[in-house]
Amino acid sequence: MSTYQQERPGGALECLRARMADELFVSCRWLRDRIRNDPQPQNLVILDVSWASDKDMEEDYHSGHIPGARYFNIMDDNHTEMYPRNLPSAENFTSRAREAGINNDSHLVLYSKSQHGGMFVCGRAWWTFKYFGHKRISILDGGYNQWLEENGDVSTQPRHYSLMGNFTVNIQSNMRVDFDEMVQRVERKDQMIDSRASDKLNLQDPDTYIGNAINIPMSVLVKDYLIRPKEELRTYFTDQKVNLNEPVICYCNSGMSSCSLVLALTYCGAKARLYSGGFNEWRRRRKSSIL
Repeated sequence: MSTYQQERPGGALECLRARMADELFVSCRWLRDRIRNDPQPQNLVILDVSWASDKDMEEDYHSGHIPGARYFNIMDDNHTEMYPRNLPSAENFTSRAREAGINNDSHLVLYSKSQHGGMFVCGRAWWTFKYFGHKRISILDGGYNQWLEENGDVSTQPRHYSLMGNFTVNIQSNMRVDFDEMVQRVERKDQMIDSRASDKLNLQDPDTYIGNAINIPMSVLVKDYLIRPKEELRTYFTDQKVNLNEPVICYCNSGMSSCSLVLALTYCGAKARLYSGGFNEWRRRRKSSIL
């Protein structure tokens, strides 16, 4: 098992990151201009998806957020010992998305206050909305921290919306790998990425990871809050022997940071899927004969 550890010099930032709205990442400048020109832009829904295991982030939302943003708890469902970061049920997710005023044609812009420019939680939120079939999703590059760095306005007023959305679930089952399929993929030696922090693993002990996984911590995806330029990321992955022309399965402990790896690989044009059960499920259910 290899790991990416050496920091490389950052590439040139892409023209102030003023990316178009139909791209995976949008800049703070782009969002600030949209809000300034139209405080309630049609079909644009800004979601604060901040989450923390030890803090009430909805309460934190009320203490300060991007103007017009709505709070959405991406982790609100039944979590278990086997699945401590469980995916919400389709019924739960549909109800909460509609209550947040999300329509099938809404353009979602996600941000969070989590580490690594918000990527830790935004990756999970992006993957969850994609899994449940939503199409127009962008991530605010740099998250809330970058918004503050660029002197973006902050509001303490919650966004009021009276109309229920018409969001409809359309599960994209091909985005997800379950345990039984993971067993087959390991036997076939398919390529996998473990996104857990390297210091959490014993790289000399195959019992601490799955199959022939490469360790690429999600922290390498971001520099100074911002997602690294696409070509730089492609170089990172290629240097770590990831074949971007072949499917990749990503996992972590319980389906959080690995979503950001799926996001980054998608951004680079690769086909990536999530083993959402992660190592937490694997170590409880694995069979020694396939290791």
